[in-house]
Amino acid sequence: MTAHMGRKRQHRSRQRGPLGRCRKAVEELRLGTAKWNPFRELASQRETARTGIQTSTVQAAGVYLPVAAPTLGSSGVVIGTELHSGRAFIYDPFILYGDRLPAGHVLLLGRSGRGKSSCAKTYVMRQLAFRDRAFAVLDAQGDGERGEWDDIASELGITPVRITPGVKDGVRVNPLDASIPDELQLMLLRAIVELSRGTDLGTDERFALKVALERGRAAAAAAGRVPVLSDVLAALTAPLPAQLGEREIDAMEMLAWGEGPALALDELIDGPLGGSFDGETSTDIDLEGRLVIFDLSSVDRSSAALPILMAILSVWLRWSWITPGDGVRRTLIVEEAWDIIRHTSVADLFLELLKYGRRLGLSLWFVMHHISDSDVSPAAKAILKLTDTRVIYGLNRDEAEETAKALQLPDWATATISDPAIMRPGTALWAVGARSMLVQHKRTSYEVAVTNTNKGMQGEAA
Repeated sequence: MTAHMGRKRQHRSRQRGPLGRCRKAVEELRLGTAKWNPFRELASQRETARTGIQTSTVQAAGVYLPVAAPTLGSSGVVIGTELHSGRAFIYDPFILYGDRLPAGHVLLLGRSGRGKSSCAKTYVMRQLAFRDRAFAVLDAQGDGERGEWDDIASELGITPVRITPGVKDGVRVNPLDASIPDELQLMLLRAIVELSRGTDLGTDERFALKVALERGRAAAAAAGRVPVLSDVLAALTAPLPAQLGEREIDAMEMLAWGEGPALALDELIDGPLGGSFDGETSTDIDLEGRLVIFDLSSVDRSSAALPILMAILSVWLRWSWITPGDGVRRTLIVEEAWDIIRHTSVADLFLELLKYGRRLGLSLWFVMHHISDSDVSPAAKAILKLTDTRVIYGLNRDEAEETAKALQLPDWATATISDPAIMRPGTALWAVGARSMLVQHKRTSYEVAVTNTNKGMQGEAA
């Protein structure tokens, strides 16, 4: 009897834990039938809580203004509280779009451990309460065995799409997939060849690659299938004469022009990166869910594989995941984004996605640690300008100055984001259009449990 009661008590204890208590609610959230308020802990606040200010009586009238600045509105999801007013900070780029926000794209920036990942994760979980929202995440963080979004995927009953270069029978995404328009296939092919070899293509090499792609498509069509990279490689290594204006380029010259791209494609197909994009797209990738997670944690972040995969997945998602006119507002979250957009050819592809955003209801979130001033290419600068929401967590002084220069922040912002007394973990400068606010991110106990990324240092119970 005692043992039986002990087991029942232990079972009830597990049900009351931060994860077990909300498991049923999360399932309801996933099914769209949830009545659960994920920020009920915030709702318990009964009065405005202001940070104390020390000042003189002469200055007090100017410091303590009787009328506070207007908020961003009351529609959207609660992120946390404004640091100085104590009011709830509510944000939704789709609702703010228009006069208050020219575009819905977001830059999330800051050092490790400051709260970037937790902010993105809780934003997604809270936005899932809206029926017309869907998310895709390119999760490049993790320990090599699972990505940082794995806990959330597990709680929501989602199986992440795990990309593992070098595994021949693993998940594949074809850069020449039929869903991707022809002109973007050529842009994507140039980008992955340039990334693979580490240098830009010359004009003769670009011509050879264009001709090879056309002939690869023709060969695949004759065989009644979708073209793949090996079709392009075959056309590069066994070329036919091609017409360049009024001049005919013979087969030997075409072979010479295509040698560099051919070597790069051969490395992609048969080298250590093979298996991820050298065949038709896997048919078991499910894009129907409201949250799709691509786990790239096993990809070497220092190799060319990561930007190549990010480029392919981003373009493919644009044309396979989004259904124009279906009323769904979608958000694509890109982790380790600076390692991606600093490559000019990949940045050009993301610029295309950014331009589509307004028309298709697409918001891109770029998550990165820092901006290196010496690496800011014209294409990357253009991308940064198109992110009209900047969320900046604590940085050291040098990083703050580089960031302020790249994003054209005012002097006070530079001083603020480098001040450790102000920029504690979870605190960020939110620059939303023309407005700038210091915001303290708030999480419920349940959200802390599923978004914590410090378990390796703090233990599983952290």
